[in-house]
Amino acid sequence: MKRLLYILISFLPLGMGAQNMYEIAPLMQNELTGTSRYISMGGSMGALGADVSVMGSNPAGIGLYRSSDFAITGSLGFYNTNAVYNGNATKSKGTVFDVENFGAVLANKVNNAGSLKFLNFGIGYRRTNNFSGEFAMAGPSDGYSQQYAIRDLYDQKPFELKGLDYTAYENFQYSWLPLLATYANIGDADDNLITRPDGSLIYEPTDVEYTSEKRGGTMEVDFNFAANINDRFYFGATLSLVNVDYSVNSVYYEYDEEGTIYSIGNSNKMEGTGCNIKLGAILRPFKYFPFKLGVAVHTPTWYNIRNLYYADIEGPFGDYYNTKDKELVLETRSRFFTPWRFIASASYTFDAIMAFNVDYEFADYSSAGYTSLDAGSKSVQNEEISLNLRGQHNIRAGVEFNVGAGISLRAGYNYSTAMFNGGAYKDMITVPCTTTSTEYENIFETEAVTLGGGYRGKVFYFDMAYVLSSRKSDFYTYYDPSSEEPSPAASVDQTNHTITATFGLRF
Repeated sequence: MKRLLYILISFLPLGMGAQNMYEIAPLMQNELTGTSRYISMGGSMGALGADVSVMGSNPAGIGLYRSSDFAITGSLGFYNTNAVYNGNATKSKGTVFDVENFGAVLANKVNNAGSLKFLNFGIGYRRTNNFSGEFAMAGPSDGYSQQYAIRDLYDQKPFELKGLDYTAYENFQYSWLPLLATYANIGDADDNLITRPDGSLIYEPTDVEYTSEKRGGTMEVDFNFAANINDRFYFGATLSLVNVDYSVNSVYYEYDEEGTIYSIGNSNKMEGTGCNIKLGAILRPFKYFPFKLGVAVHTPTWYNIRNLYYADIEGPFGDYYNTKDKELVLETRSRFFTPWRFIASASYTFDAIMAFNVDYEFADYSSAGYTSLDAGSKSVQNEEISLNLRGQHNIRAGVEFNVGAGISLRAGYNYSTAMFNGGAYKDMITVPCTTTSTEYENIFETEAVTLGGGYRGKVFYFDMAYVLSSRKSDFYTYYDPSSEEPSPAASVDQTNHTITATFGLRF
């Protein structure tokens, strides 16, 4: 039987496939990144402008520059994660260094007499997401097992392993996890069973464990132009080119009193590109009143993504199979788009002593979707997104105090509602999904408190920021659609401490 299974897997083609909602969801959001001034104000500068980072939020803010600017920002982050699963707590922590952004603005004064005062140009790099980190959870199984999810995959028509039906796999529309499980002799290998006739598992676990390591993230390169009309109206546009370089390596274990029943390792390498356009405007309604209003709209980001999957499995009798060793790489390609984003801002400046800004942003994640899958798969995938994702509200506020001698102090707050609906889950049965990893995470609200300060001379400036961010989530190792109750979740509490420093020149 093993020989036949090896022959079957060896002929699996490498072609178009389908991703699941949980793989693309991280690409749709942006972390709080930018210059230290921007970060320390909670990312709230949509109406204040005059910072390299606003190219990525409200492009019109570049129009407020009256001199050219160059800035580079580095960050050092410390993350702490606590996962509690069935009463057992597991802690993960680590350190991440990154280049947050660098960019330049060329201020071009047009004339004093005409309406067009400045026509400015900017170019910048931003790390929009840094996913690097480790995560672990473990605890007693309490009667729950990933094997139930594997059994349900067995029972679907595409997985008629008894007949070794090769044609069922040729389009990679469903997970090939059951095939690997059969090869590793999990359960009754001769009959492709996971459970006995009475429904009990052949190998009943007492404990489970999951570990993962993530590296990489998403980056944007921005090309901006902005105009100043009569020092009252500013408008701008940014073309953003997006790069994705992201990998996840994970291992899931199930144990009994005698040791490891089985382990499944998954490796996913995601790479791709995307682009979007950002448009913005800032209005100072009253000539002698320092109050400004800002609006911005971001088009969807259109992504072209390539995924490379590897998997390895070791069964209860030491049977081991590694697809990478066999040069079997499951490659999928997809195109999808993120939702539109809408931002409204307001700012007020008290003489040269204090400046305040508040932003409100909305993005309806249920409107995201795929464009490149075949008609049937695209419909199912997009319906999953529509049902499980929701509109997200983001509120940002920041304040800056000028204490004299070129020194400023800043503080900010950033809050985002959840993007997942309650009860969202990873459906590997009815939704085409080629990966062999069953885990998923539902992230709740996130918030960040920021502090910072800096010095600004005639040419040189230096800023620093501190960010305390936190979020909670539910992490599931699998979803079993045949169960009357959902599998238990690990309650995850993550706290990050980040310090950034910006060096800049005005000229």
